[in-house]
Amino acid sequence: MNGIAALRDKLNQLQKMRRHLAYSHDKVTSWWRVDSDFDDWNEDQLESLAAFKGRFAEFQDHLASAMKLIANIEGEDARLFTYVLNYMVQLEIVADMNDWQAVRGLRNTATHDYSESEMAKAKHFDSLLKHTNYLYETEESLACFVARTYPKKNGNES
Repeated sequence: MNGIAALRDKLNQLQKMRRHLAYSHDKVTSWWRVDSDFDDWNEDQLESLAAFKGRFAEFQDHLASAMKLIANIEGEDARLFTYVLNYMVQLEIVADMNDWQAVRGLRNTATHDYSESEMAKAKHFDSLLKHTNYLYETEESLACFVARTYPKKNGNES
């Protein structure tokens, strides 16, 4: 499979992941309160939080993978992800490297959340919920870039 075909497959996968993340996001935001105690939530709510956190992290990981695919297709140096991010800024897929890195930090905390205080966990989940739209916007920018840069010709890959 060529790079562009792999990238299109990745975008299709991202669309599915986005739907799953949106489902979990909507489910959690229907009852979420940052000032609630985790002990007050039932098992279904705690399971929804875990699913949301996992889907957020997975979606962010796969967005990064799609960015790296673009850099590779374009012959850019992708040895370090900061190189890839810098290129994504140049392509206007990501507005600012620091924003992406901040969301990456949230993702890393989500996957390594051990024994934080209840307040710290609540603030973390609140940040994940607030930054979900950033991931959606990044996915949309990626999809627009791919459609514009690698158009399908007569139904075939570039």
